[in-house]
Amino acid sequence: MEFAAAVTVKTTPERAFDYFADHHHVAEVLEGVSRWDPIGEQTGGIGARYRVEMVALGLPLRNVLRLNRWRRPHEIGWISESGLVKQEGGFTFTKVAPGSVKIGLRIAYEPPASVIGAAVARRLEGMVRRRLERALERIRESLET
Repeated sequence: MEFAAAVTVKTTPERAFDYFADHHHVAEVLEGVSRWDPIGEQTGGIGARYRVEMVALGLPLRNVLRLNRWRRPHEIGWISESGLVKQEGGFTFTKVAPGSVKIGLRIAYEPPASVIGAAVARRLEGMVRRRLERALERIRESLET
């Protein structure tokens, strides 16, 4: 399953990239994410790893994510190394006009293999989409103030 959303923000691609290059901001804007902590000393760039926790349908989900894309000021992306739900995703930053950037957020995941996993994923679809849209609005508010 894949979810994507985008928002246009009055800022530069560099400023938007730098905002997300600081891992502290991720849990602030992604609803349901309670933890996005670096594992080891590397906190940015390709290869940085994070312990991530989120809650979905009242269930805690834990993953270890590794950054696999890091092109300033264009994109930051990750893949899962472990966890019940295999996922990958990222942010893209595209200049759309002088002083404006389109920030895209995409998350793709594979529910646990079973009919129950697929049924749960379908129930989560609307909630995940709403969370992404709200996250992008919080991003806009943070970057435009």
